[in-house]
Amino acid sequence: MRRFTLILSLFLAANAVAAPLQLRVATFNASLNRSASGQLASDLAVTTNTQARSVAQIVQRVAPDILLVNEFDYDAANPTGPTSALDRFHNNYLAISQSGQPALNYPYRYIAPSNTGVATGKTLATEGDFDNNGSVDTTPGDDTYGNDCFGFGWFPGQYSFAVYSKYPIQTAAIRSFRFFKWKDMPAHVMPPGYYTAAEQSIFRLSSKNHVDLPIELKPGHLLHLLASHPTPPAFDGAEDRNGRRNYDEIRLWADYLKNTSYLYDDAGVFGGLANAAQQRFIILGDMNADPFDGDSFTSGGVRAINQLRNHALINSAPNPSSPGGTQQAALQGGINGSHQGNPAYDTSDFSDFSVGNLRVDHILPSKIGFAVIGQGVFWPLNTDPTFSLVSASDHRLVYLDLVAVPILSQAVRNLTAARQGADVIVSWGTQAGVTYTLQTSPDLLAWADAPGLPIVFDTPAQTATVIDPGVGGGPPKYYRLVCTIEP
Repeated sequence: MRRFTLILSLFLAANAVAAPLQLRVATFNASLNRSASGQLASDLAVTTNTQARSVAQIVQRVAPDILLVNEFDYDAANPTGPTSALDRFHNNYLAISQSGQPALNYPYRYIAPSNTGVATGKTLATEGDFDNNGSVDTTPGDDTYGNDCFGFGWFPGQYSFAVYSKYPIQTAAIRSFRFFKWKDMPAHVMPPGYYTAAEQSIFRLSSKNHVDLPIELKPGHLLHLLASHPTPPAFDGAEDRNGRRNYDEIRLWADYLKNTSYLYDDAGVFGGLANAAQQRFIILGDMNADPFDGDSFTSGGVRAINQLRNHALINSAPNPSSPGGTQQAALQGGINGSHQGNPAYDTSDFSDFSVGNLRVDHILPSKIGFAVIGQGVFWPLNTDPTFSLVSASDHRLVYLDLVAVPILSQAVRNLTAARQGADVIVSWGTQAGVTYTLQTSPDLLAWADAPGLPIVFDTPAQTATVIDPGVGGGPPKYYRLVCTIEP
């Protein structure tokens, strides 16, 4: 009797009937922060701000579909709308051609409320003196005020972040973790004995915010964009309070993917990302943590960012690079002589702080749901005509080019193959937005589409069926499905 075997495959484009859905995702600490509340919106009210034009031209040259901008001030009195910094940067800069570059349009935008510059309301040194200098500074506008806030900032919302997207953001489903307390993370690395019990009872883990933005790539095909900006592991003392906080801020995302029960969001909902092993996600942002270099805190032999880079669900293989990073490291002569990482992967120039370049800006996609097809860091050589643009920030824009591929458990459900007399019947549950092609092979080596075996779809029932008539006896015959997400 002739044998048949069913094989389920995910192909990106080869032999598929439609081009796959591709997208470019970028993160950029653009240093669009100001020294006073409302100043950023004011600066962006005109179209001639030099820094904003340089940032916008970099973005236009890379042209991402989804963009996270770190260090973008949040103004609680004017967060969105035509006079907000969020909309003005879009309308007055991104949507206007900069030096001949194509203008961009991002219909979906989000800006994160932030712990930066938010006073605790405590005035006693035993309750709110987070820098342990003997007093609580309650007057905005300087470093000592910022050091006693939930997150460092001269005013509420300084150094926050914004997201610009060509795909719909499901705003009703956003989860944020701004109010989560550091003490509530089991086995945290809070500096022992540094904060009083009263301070520990109010101290928030996130220095800015941790936000899960569900973005709809197509109906039924969701991306969880996990955005944050952990505090730098510096500007503290021997207690390493900022380095330790950075470590646990990064750990929050690692635990979010484990769906740990201790986490609670700002709406009081407990738990992390349910069934993360079958979810499409991207963790991105200025993590202020390098895999090899810099002052990152290490626990159990694991540096802060490697909690994510070593995570079983994360694809950490991509290494976005630039020629400028290598050149700049050479010009600096290897500051401190201890740079271990590949300078081509560096994303920041911290030479002003005598630590050289570091790889601190990361884009970390899930292993499933994506295939990486391109990557880069916008850091041209100093002989390049665009080199002057990078002076807009001490960080560089990082991007990944991705193909969204079907998640098997969602695209093909209850797959069965059965004989019915001399026929073979293959059936499965379908997913909207996915193209299916049946292929056959006599030897598992050479595969060909099988147009003579049409797929019959039952759209209301979300099922598909293929009948291969009269298989009968003879050599083996193998089947496989090719699944592609259409653009």
